[in-house]
Amino acid sequence: MIHRSKFLVIVDDSDELNVAIRFAAKRAQSTKGGVILLNIIEQFDPQQWQSIEEIILQEARDKAQEKLQKWSKVINDLTDIVPEVIVKEGIPSEKIIETLESDNAIRFLVLAAANSEQPGPLVSLLAGQKAGKLPVPLVIIPQGLTDDLIDDLASRSD
Repeated sequence: MIHRSKFLVIVDDSDELNVAIRFAAKRAQSTKGGVILLNIIEQFDPQQWQSIEEIILQEARDKAQEKLQKWSKVINDLTDIVPEVIVKEGIPSEKIIETLESDNAIRFLVLAAANSEQPGPLVSLLAGQKAGKLPVPLVIIPQGLTDDLIDDLASRSD
C-alpha cells in the first residue's frame, strides 16, 4: 500500500510561520499529500505552580487549539486539504522527533528561517545540534520569499 506523504509543520508564535505553512500546504497539494500541524506546550516547573498547574495547562491547551484551528483554516482555504492537528506537552525537540518517529508517512519537517541574523530557535536547534537525530529531511524556507515564489517552488517536479 502506498502511503500519502505528509509534511510536518511546527506551529508556534513566530512571524515566519506563514511561509512554512504555505510551502507545506502547496507542496502537499502538488504531491497529493497531507499536512500535520504540531503545537508543543513547553514544560514549566510544576513545583512553583502546583496549585494552579491544571488551570495553566488547560489555558495553554485552549490557546494551542486556537492556533492550530487558525492555521488549519489557512491551509484548507489555500488547498482544500484538511490538516491533522496535534498538541503535545514537553520539550519541543523531543516532541518533534517523537512525532516524526511515530508516523512513517511523514516525509519532511518544514520550518521557516527568520529574516534576521538568527534563523530562529527551532531552525538553529534542529538544523544544528539535533540534525543527525531527525528521521526525515528538514526543509527550511526563508521568510523573505514571496507567495508566488513559494507556490512555484512547491509545485515543481524538476
